[in-house]
Parts: sequence; structure tokens; C-alpha cells
Amino acid sequence: MSHTKSNITIVCYDITSNRLRSKIDKCMKDFGIRIQFSIFLCRLDSEGVKRCRSALLDVVRKFSGESNPEDSLIIFERLSPNSVDCVMGAKIANIAPTFLVL
Repeated sequence: MSHTKSNITIVCYDITSNRLRSKIDKCMKDFGIRIQFSIFLCRLDSEGVKRCRSALLDVVRKFSGESNPEDSLIIFERLSPNSVDCVMGAKIANIAPTFLVL
């Protein structure tokens, strides 16, 4: 796993299928730590972000029949340490996602 001190990536998801959500959860445990039930904090360099994206896409493709039109999987990457406080609160909508699946 590629770690770095300055590149903070937040992965959050809202998945209705228990099976798909469980697979995404298992995948994300390889890349970061859980800060809420469906939110992970990762410290990844650009190669780590690419691997995380690829792993998540593989899971979503493998379980494509499990997804629902209302499902969402979003990655906010390259956040500065000061913007993490913003992500934890109600201002999350003010930060544009860099990657969106589903």
C-alpha cells in the first residue's frame, strides 16, 4: 500500500445492496481506515489512488447486478489536511468529487 503524509483521499459510498456494500467495505480496508460506517480516510500517493480506483471498479463490475440507480460511490482525493474538517461536516457538498462510480 502506498502511503503519504500529505495526500488525503476520502472514499464514501451509499450502496443499497448488502452484498455489494460488504465487498466495497472489504476492498477499502486494504486502502484506508474507516472513519464512519461508509466513509474511509486514505493517505495514498497517485499510484495508490489508481490502484484504489481500479479495485473499486473491479468490485462494482463484478457485482453490477447488485447495484441500484440510487447507489453512489465517490472519491474525494488530494485534499489538504485543512479541508478534512470540511469533509467531516455538512460542507461536504462544497468539495467537488474527483471520481464517481455508479
